[in-house]
Amino acid sequence: MPAGSLHLPAVARSHTTGGCAFPRLACERRRWDSKALFERFTERARQVVSLAQEEASGFKHSYVGSEHILLGLVRGRDTLASRVLDSFAITVERVRGEVVRTVGLGQEMMPAGHLPFTERAKKTFEQAVQEARGLGHNYVGTEHLLLGLVTLNDGAAARILSDLNAGAEQIRGEVMRMLSPPATSPRAITPPGELPPAPRSGFDEWIRVGPGAGARRLLILAAGRALDDGRSEIESRDVLLALTRDEKIAPVLAELGVDEAAVLQALARGRPPQAPAQSPGQAPGQASAEG
Repeated sequence: MPAGSLHLPAVARSHTTGGCAFPRLACERRRWDSKALFERFTERARQVVSLAQEEASGFKHSYVGSEHILLGLVRGRDTLASRVLDSFAITVERVRGEVVRTVGLGQEMMPAGHLPFTERAKKTFEQAVQEARGLGHNYVGTEHLLLGLVTLNDGAAARILSDLNAGAEQIRGEVMRMLSPPATSPRAITPPGELPPAPRSGFDEWIRVGPGAGARRLLILAAGRALDDGRSEIESRDVLLALTRDEKIAPVLAELGVDEAAVLQALARGRPPQAPAQSPGQAPGQASAEG
């Protein structure tokens, strides 16, 4: 199976108790709905799941567990999660060695696309959804998978990370650091008895106004996209794409017929997205009447 192509195996009923914590994404009538869950995953997050399936098959394991998800995160190319793990000197070779030492090898090769997820792996995916929601993100990326993995803090992956001197709080702190927009330089302190320098223009004075909560949320979304692409600076296209994921702006854009796919297509063509043509006098978002 080529890397990046995600095959979803059949999964059993969840053994969680109480109310369903993920009514739209992960649970439906107390069933673990993998299709609905993975719809929110970014392409790179889905690739991590695909790589986890490959790793499990390579070890001849009959399941996909948290240790395989960890290997998928390490193998991801230029993702935020892989950069975090790399900062702790966690490599594919080291993790594979720990898997052999702590879990061992299986007896029979299994097709990668037909391996069931363990309960720990399913809880990792569900926790990743919660982590994304907690950060105000409308998508689940590799960084959320990594946070979901370390938040549970038990299972094979947690033991491996601990043995490699990468604690849960350390990893969470590094993820948060990489997700945060670059800090602005502190304002220069005027020496006593001196007047502060006059602003060079009205723009210089205006730019000192800080972003509100909504704008900060957009910047975090945009920063995540930039980091996922291996860039250290936020570009205007990152902000534009972030708008299509924002919980308040996305519905407004949807009424105009603009979504993430439309923006990506327009960017590829080199021009901004256009709203669908409207009849004279037709209100925005109002569908034309059929004859």
